[in-house]
Amino acid sequence: MTDEDAQVAELVATCGIDMAASGLPTAIRLREASILPIAEALHGQRPVLIEDLAAITARDLPTGEWRIPPKSAAVVPVMPTGETGRSGALVVGLNPYRLFDDDYRSFLQLVAGQIAGSIANAQAYEEERRRAEVLAELDRAKTTFFSNISHEFRTPLTLMLGPLEEELAGARQREPEAQARLEIVHRNGMRLLKLVNSLLDFARIEAGRTQASFEPTDLGTLTAELASNFRSLTERAGLNLVIDCAPSLERVFVDHEKWEKIVLNLLSNAFKFTFEGEIRVTMTYDAGAAVLSVKDTGTGIPAEELPRLFERFHRVEGAKGRSFEGSGIGLALVQELVKLHGGTIEVESEDGRGTAFRVRIPRGTEHLPLDRIQAAREVASTAIQAGAFVVEAMRWLPTSLNSKLPTLSRRHLWRRTRQLGHASSLRTTTLTCADMSAVC
Repeated sequence: MTDEDAQVAELVATCGIDMAASGLPTAIRLREASILPIAEALHGQRPVLIEDLAAITARDLPTGEWRIPPKSAAVVPVMPTGETGRSGALVVGLNPYRLFDDDYRSFLQLVAGQIAGSIANAQAYEEERRRAEVLAELDRAKTTFFSNISHEFRTPLTLMLGPLEEELAGARQREPEAQARLEIVHRNGMRLLKLVNSLLDFARIEAGRTQASFEPTDLGTLTAELASNFRSLTERAGLNLVIDCAPSLERVFVDHEKWEKIVLNLLSNAFKFTFEGEIRVTMTYDAGAAVLSVKDTGTGIPAEELPRLFERFHRVEGAKGRSFEGSGIGLALVQELVKLHGGTIEVESEDGRGTAFRVRIPRGTEHLPLDRIQAAREVASTAIQAGAFVVEAMRWLPTSLNSKLPTLSRRHLWRRTRQLGHASSLRTTTLTCADMSAVC
């Protein structure tokens, strides 16, 4: 085979001959005179006959299946395939008992063609492997970037939101205009923190650094408490929120923080694309799994978009919703969190008639890593308050439906959530009574 510059032809393979014993060269400069006419064969793109092998090698060549060694040889060009392919030559000792006629020549050209095809396939595989390695390296770099930049955004956001919440909760004599401006800053800060945390969660999952803590849970009660945070919001939007999640004596092992993100993302998505009718949240149990269903009577999803619905950063173009905002990461994150529980998520939708998401979480612990059952929680938590989803969704309502209401203090909200026994999931924040009807 020739090198990349087509200057030198090097020996790459032999069959039935010991090159060291033959005295034939293993590397040939194509622009110089050579005992093997490889350059002539490549230039003319046709086989070249070497009539007297004894003149180029003083040693006897192997006889193979014959009684005498070959007296002549053919140099058959192996032409490159594609832009990056390399050329070469097949040097074949000819049968001393057969004439080198057209049939013999055609047979050798056919063999050279098969060799060229095999080389092309090997080169294509090698190029594909290199491309895959480059893409994998880019993917790792992207994941590292998302993780690092999310950490960098999250730290100052957290430091900003803490004092801002204290200001909103403590200053009652402030002018209404100033109070309203602070609430806008807080609302958008919470939205940005929610997005940053979602990116951080996704980066952790892709890098394999997410550490779940699976605890035995009454999934019906937990899901009902999470869904109830949207009740006042749906009522103000003229929607009916139906929560059919009965308590269950059997416990399902889930990570509370991650299950919270699954439920809230699905509910937020349903509210965004539902303008009339209802949103129905149900929790049922079959022989081997707990099944969460979030069904709405919203705008639906076109059939051609369903296969790509859970792709990261994919958004349905032209979809009618309460807001055009969105990163396209919510449903992709939900799918990854469901997989983390060993479960599956399915979607059914009809354009203009609504959508139904079904999440199946297996019962028992056989599908879970043993070291993560009731394990310690991650120190650097990315827990998203239920209120953050509600406050963001509240921005999608018309201004006439989004009137100012009294503000809950952080201390009062914390006390009420503790009374409901769910303080670990509903983080403290400053919200209106209408935003958090479940705890008011």
